Amino acid sequence: MKTVRDILRLKGEEVYTVSPGETVFEAIRRLADLGVGSLVVVDQGRPVGLFSERDYTCKVALEGRSSRETPVEEVMTRQLLVVTPDTTTNECMALMTENRIRHLPVVEEGRLAGLVSIGDIVKDIIDEQQFVIEQLEKYIYYS
Repeated sequence: MKTVRDILRLKGEEVYTVSPGETVFEAIRRLADLGVGSLVVVDQGRPVGLFSERDYTCKVALEGRSSRETPVEEVMTRQLLVVTPDTTTNECMALMTENRIRHLPVVEEGRLAGLVSIGDIVKDIIDEQQFVIEQLEKYIYYS
């Protein structure tokens, strides 16, 4: 069974972040420039929240706040679920499904070590299933 460490080895450990004091406008600009849907909010190297397009839509735009004046820490998702590099992809899928989330920061020794998305997990599970199917087909063919 694959782990988060295996996924990070393939995709890389780069994580796009924002600090709690930056404005929502700066965070939204970073999301757009990077073409991603969320940023990990990091304070002194430690993840303290997640800022996503959904946070902007629900907590800034719909509430009439100013994105140029509102700090990220006021609207970020604070209830942060994290995993370790040794967490399995199946465990990640269960966490994401049960909690209806799309991103899991990866923490090792209290520090941010990566980020896995639902897309990363689904791709890994599909790849693993495809491998099993191919092995079963070979077994049937050569038996």
